[in-house]
Formats: sequence, C-alpha cells, structure tokens
Amino acid sequence: MIMKKTAKFYGLSNEIWRFIFTLLVTSDSGATDLACLSATCRKFHKLSRNPKVLKAVSFEEFDIDEYIEHHHVKDLLCLCARAGNPAAESMLGKALLCNDAFFWGIILEYDLPRIAPHALLSGQLRFQGLVRRYIRDAADEDIAVMRVPLFTYMVFVLGFDMAEYCGMFLAVANMCSFYLEEGFNVEHGIPMAPLRGLYMALPQLTPPSGEAHRARVLEIYDEMIPLPSPK
Repeated sequence: MIMKKTAKFYGLSNEIWRFIFTLLVTSDSGATDLACLSATCRKFHKLSRNPKVLKAVSFEEFDIDEYIEHHHVKDLLCLCARAGNPAAESMLGKALLCNDAFFWGIILEYDLPRIAPHALLSGQLRFQGLVRRYIRDAADEDIAVMRVPLFTYMVFVLGFDMAEYCGMFLAVANMCSFYLEEGFNVEHGIPMAPLRGLYMALPQLTPPSGEAHRARVLEIYDEMIPLPSPK
C-alpha cells in the first residue's frame, strides 16, 4: 500500500511539481526549503533547477550582505540570479559594488564573452544589470551608506570626467545623502529638515523625495550605461 502511494506521489506531472515548488519557494524560507528539497532525490534536484522556480525563490531570510556565504558558481544565489531572480540579482549587485573578488571573477572569467555589446544574454550575469537592480531595489538604509562604492563603480564604468559631466556623481550624492538624513531623523524622531554641522557639506536635497533621487540615478544610468542587447 505504501509503495502504491509513493508511486502515485512521484507519478505527478512535472507541471504540477513545478507549481508546487514555485509556491513553496515564495515563502520567507524559500531558499533554504529549496536547498533541502534539491538534496532529497534526483527528480527534486532537477526540478529545483527549473528557471521558473529559481526566479521565484525568496531570499527574505537572508541579509543582503550575506553574499559572502555563497562563493560558488553553482550556488543557489548564482543560479537564481542567472534565472532573473530580483533578490538574487540585488545581492550580487551589492557584492560587485563592494568589490567582491569572487563574483567579479565569475563575470570577468566565465561570462566575459557575453558581456560584450550585442552578445547573447540568456542566463548570463551582466554587471551592468546587477548593479542597476541593486540601485533600484535595495533598502533605503542600505543605499544611504553606499555613496563611496557607487562613486567608485561609476568611475570604473564611465571614467571620472564623464561621471561628473553627466551628473551621475551629483545624482548619487543626492540619493545617498537623502536616505542618510532620513535615517538619522527617523532614528532621533526629528522631522525632515537639512542637517547642520558635519552634514552641511551634503548636497541640497530637492525635491524632498528619496524615490525621485533614486529615479534620477537610474535615468542617468540607463542613458550612460545601457545593458547589452541581444542580436
């Protein structure tokens, strides 16, 4: 009787299994649950590598700085990022901005042919897209302290003169300064207002909207650092 029930259990179609897996991985512990399932049997391991499943995996239980724990080209974080998982892409974007040698090595060694303009894009880690994803999706408090890493990245990609000329430095400074000030005021219960003393050197913040500053950075980013297009 048990064997018959097991046979029916494993006899479900792949479509049904993918649906079950997709529902499972969207929970807060989705990444851990998927890792456990993939180690259960060959069938589950294969299903856990389905792009649609990987794209839906939740990394809610992980801090964005935990990318250091995923230094392997076949690690779940890399697999999910290649499948277009937004949270995984954002984590790798943070890793690149923090000059993580392992992930830069993956892109420059394994994915170099696909970084070139007009190259095929499917399943490849493109640093332009990963950093953009981080800028777009990262938490306000995380963006607040990323001014120097973002400056360094812009110099690497655009060159100092171009980054200054196109307004990228100013846009990044405004964005980071806004979130830094906002976090300070929230922590101390102070209404939003220009800070004094040490923070007088920060750029004047207009308009007073973090999303507006972030949108401005992305606008310049898309114009100056376009993503490679498929043939």
